[in-house]
Amino acid sequence: MKTWIAILFTIGLLVATNLISILIHFSLTWFMVLGTALWAALDSKKIQLKQYKSGISYGPVVLFIAISLLWILGFPWYLVMRYKIKTGTAVLKSETPKVTA
Repeated sequence: MKTWIAILFTIGLLVATNLISILIHFSLTWFMVLGTALWAALDSKKIQLKQYKSGISYGPVVLFIAISLLWILGFPWYLVMRYKIKTGTAVLKSETPKVTA
């Protein structure tokens, strides 16, 4: 997901969760935060996030904690990195940049 789409998706998810919470008189925000953090942690193992250069290239447990605590920043960042990995534009940690003269 491109950066601006990831940000809008995250804000939209938060707004939708808060609106539903208001309607049912029960806060679902923490369930949504923990659920998306869990999904990102499990998915990060599947896409091998640790192999790529990024500020969030950690194992699933650390990623879950980080996204849970800083969801508004961590979740869109994860979505952007996931998009880059899926499209083949993410840089591997072991890969050296190509210099053209």
